[in-house]
Amino acid sequence: MLQYIVSGNNAQEIISTATNALNNGCQWIRLDLKGIDSAEIESTVKTLQEKCNDLEAFLSLENDVENATTMKVGGVHLGNDSKITAVDARKRLGEETIIGITVAEAADVPSIPRTAIDYIAVTNDDLDNCRKVVEQMKATGLEEPVVAPYSHSTPLKTLMSTGINGIAVNQSNTPVTMLPQLLKELNALFEQRLNDL
Repeated sequence: MLQYIVSGNNAQEIISTATNALNNGCQWIRLDLKGIDSAEIESTVKTLQEKCNDLEAFLSLENDVENATTMKVGGVHLGNDSKITAVDARKRLGEETIIGITVAEAADVPSIPRTAIDYIAVTNDDLDNCRKVVEQMKATGLEEPVVAPYSHSTPLKTLMSTGINGIAVNQSNTPVTMLPQLLKELNALFEQRLNDL
């Protein structure tokens, strides 16, 4: 799983970046719309929904349950600054919507509302923290995927060795032109993980 987090100062910039990411093989766009005018949100989301549908990719919104609900977007990610809980988001969005939440550390895992979320994302790529979160998930009986941010400061193989299931990549540190190679490396690591089972 590779989530590409796209943000920008205007709709044109966001659409262009997300489209380029999709054209470079990305299958999951996490769209952060807080930087654009509210009047542009609907058209931006609709444009990218169509592009994602055409390429069989997935679209989710950052901290935007309102628009995810009204525009029937496939997913929403609730960060630390979310104004709505995962439980309330699930009630509004229904069972079909993919909901992810951000978790800071392993101590937060026992309080995760297990019926409300589909994956978790850790706040940083600290290897020890990622490993402890994964271990706590297993100890708590949670099987949802764990996603960690990837910023190239740590080799991807080393980051994946903590047991995480995917990465969240921000456009600020990973241009879309790097996505094909990153996806190739990620897929090889998943294949190796399956072979090791």
